[in-house]
Amino acid sequence: MLFISKEFLEVFLPCVILAFYLCQAFRSWLGVLVLLSASLIFCANNGVWQVALLAASILFNFSTGLALTKIQKERAAVRKAALLGGVGVNLLALGYFKYAGFLVSILNSAFAAGLTEPHITLPVGVSFYTFTQIAFLADVHAGRGPREPSLWTYALFVTYFPHVVAGPIIHWREMMPQFEAIALNARSIYFNSEHRANICRGATLLGIGLAKKLLIADQLAPFVERGYAAAANIGCADAWLLSLSYTFQLYFDFSGYTDMAIGMSLIFGVQLPFNFNAPYRAVSIQDFWRRWHMTLSRWLRDYVFIPMGGSRGGAYMTLRNLLLTFLIGGLWHGASWTFVVWGGLHGIASCIHRLWSGAGFRLPAPFAVASTFLFVNAAWVFFRAPDLSAAFDVLSAMASPSRGPTAYLHSPQVYTLVALAALLTWTMPVSQWIALETKFATRPVAAMLTGASLTIAILALNTSTPSPFLYFNF
Repeated sequence: MLFISKEFLEVFLPCVILAFYLCQAFRSWLGVLVLLSASLIFCANNGVWQVALLAASILFNFSTGLALTKIQKERAAVRKAALLGGVGVNLLALGYFKYAGFLVSILNSAFAAGLTEPHITLPVGVSFYTFTQIAFLADVHAGRGPREPSLWTYALFVTYFPHVVAGPIIHWREMMPQFEAIALNARSIYFNSEHRANICRGATLLGIGLAKKLLIADQLAPFVERGYAAAANIGCADAWLLSLSYTFQLYFDFSGYTDMAIGMSLIFGVQLPFNFNAPYRAVSIQDFWRRWHMTLSRWLRDYVFIPMGGSRGGAYMTLRNLLLTFLIGGLWHGASWTFVVWGGLHGIASCIHRLWSGAGFRLPAPFAVASTFLFVNAAWVFFRAPDLSAAFDVLSAMASPSRGPTAYLHSPQVYTLVALAALLTWTMPVSQWIALETKFATRPVAAMLTGASLTIAILALNTSTPSPFLYFNF
């Protein structure tokens, strides 16, 4: 079920909001039941077997987490074995659905094994809810989890429909107090002035996210599709236009999804973590990853980079850990060599930046922003290309001024869209600042009317079939 579909925005979401507040006014704990039921219905739209898989994952991880809370800390070996077993099962499940075909293709290429590549349907959101639950197990093992977890609140934590498909990646310790407040606190908390303001902030973010997706990302999508379909014949100017089109399409698509997720969650009084902070204004690759997909960066830092040793083992080990972390992050996005190369490029760039900054070198801010953006833009070519050959075709065209223009992207519309996207990217304040820090935050009625009006206007403009969010593929 797409956030941008009329079925979701005009039927599902209004019904869930109405049911939530009616039940909340009657019994506080019913609010949790409404959100859990809505989340299961949302997930069931992708297929009953996917709900069954998700339920099995929830029961297994909840049971493992419960066992970890009961094993005494003195039995360190047993606790570690339980943690490794739980993490291993999660990774095996993720590996089967996401990487089995990739592994078979590698074996066939390397050893002429002649194995038949399996055709496995990737469960929607499997990467996100697997990472979320691995973090839960790690937190429980480290003593940062709940003492007595509740199955119902844990199930809501994993399936919560605003985030389950494409994040943000949430942590138990930041979400469970909010869900428990829904279940345990007096219902008057949901009708005070702060909560009314959150409803308005949420409506505003929902409208902003919808605008990003429908008015910019989806309008760039046809040009990106056309360009990569003709990657072998594209000229220099169009290759640059193609790369920039995808760079902005991906940002406005994914940040638009995140704005919608955070916005609709705020309507229920639940604050999801922010995931973007003007990433294309970054002054270094390290700064970029502090601003882009921030919850994934946090997850990779806390559960991959630091457990491998982080920066505690000297310069060489730090660089090794950085590179491995980015390779894992690249592979997490998909079972393809293009993602491995993309992750490797960011890992190498991060290592170079660490050495560069460690030596005391600095670029003036405009040059730092420009060089970071150009690198990120070039690396996105591997992220989007269907294979390495197409990626090298596009990059080769970008580096060949002698290759004349082609007709694949040459259109006033795409120039206008790229210029508009660039203007918004580098001049406009970030969406969370607009929703949370401006006068909208102190004028709930104005914020609600603005968000609702923008949503209705965009729905009226959307005459085409909406395209899925790009991160649904990961």
